[in-house]
Amino acid sequence: MWKLVRVLVFLILIIPVISWLAWKLEKKRPINLLVIDKTTPEKNFSEHLSFFWVANQSKWVKPTGEEYDYSKDFLGFHPGENGQYVIKDLKVFGKGSSAHLADSLDVVFFADTYGIYNSNWKDHPDYGKDTISLFYGGLQAEEFNLLRELKRKGKTIIAEFNFFASPTSPIIRKQTEQLLGVNWSGWIGKYYHSLDTLINPEIPQWLPELYRKNYNSEYQFRKGGIVLVNNREQIIILEQDVHLNEGLPILKSSLSTQLEYNVPEEVYYPFWFDINEADTRNHVLANFEIDVNEKGKRLLDSLNVPNKFPAIIEHDKDYKFLYFACDFSDNNMGIYSSYFRGIENISSAFYSPDQIKDRKMFFWNYYRPFMLTVMDSISAKQERKTKYLD
Repeated sequence: MWKLVRVLVFLILIIPVISWLAWKLEKKRPINLLVIDKTTPEKNFSEHLSFFWVANQSKWVKPTGEEYDYSKDFLGFHPGENGQYVIKDLKVFGKGSSAHLADSLDVVFFADTYGIYNSNWKDHPDYGKDTISLFYGGLQAEEFNLLRELKRKGKTIIAEFNFFASPTSPIIRKQTEQLLGVNWSGWIGKYYHSLDTLINPEIPQWLPELYRKNYNSEYQFRKGGIVLVNNREQIIILEQDVHLNEGLPILKSSLSTQLEYNVPEEVYYPFWFDINEADTRNHVLANFEIDVNEKGKRLLDSLNVPNKFPAIIEHDKDYKFLYFACDFSDNNMGIYSSYFRGIENISSAFYSPDQIKDRKMFFWNYYRPFMLTVMDSISAKQERKTKYLD
């Protein structure tokens, strides 16, 4: 009995060491990566942390061989102590630097351009007030110029919600849509497990008032459901059993996407998303579907809102472009688990399958296998390029 216990203890101690060594001894993959994240009011860096997790697991390093640091190696808003902050953006590279910067970069990832407001930054002097004011955010002209150069030079562009949405100016938005072949409808949405403002503190304060303004009716929703709002202050509320057969949005992947990216056919997605159209330059790897009944369909049709729309859009010819129409990378992971090869084999220990809103479940079941495939493909392309140049 004690011999068996000693063996088990030995295995528990030695397996993590072997796992770490297997990761450590793998060949480093130099990738010149630029991450832009303007929505970092707190130091958890949740909007881009999981991207760095997969990059680290994939052995992506700087051209110097140094590891990337998710807390420092990004452009955007850098929060400090006692209300202090630093804003680092493309202006640090100087005016007219887009072409030179695009030459040097392999991948640019736009994690989140929503930005910093008095509603999400606790050190803002107006934090907690009913009115919402922008402090920093939105896609800027310098970033559009970089996008144009990246596309022209055949580099990799990865972006996700809310790349096109507010507070980006209409002019920059339209230019970016035309450049990349994606048209934002103006609508964004999110699932709430309860629409009751007394039960669910996540319901925004403005939501009931906006509903009353649109429908001249009292806000009386109590069950779970999906809220859709647009940039013209229109709103649709789809309530479970009243408008919805299935309460949560479903992310559905095509068969070819399942096979190529090792992802399941369907997953629930209870977080923020936006509604877009892709033009013929791009193809759709996965769609969102909202399972509405007849009443819900009539409500959507009244404002020309589809119940099926792209979730993942790709262009993979003369340049690489991926757009995730949701908070795809907003998965608050611990970075240290990325240092162990084979960690995915015990991933079920890190989340509860009953907790639909647990972002870790989405990370392990969909995000990690998808992004690992993406990064492996980029690494292989870079290695072929390096070999050819040598």
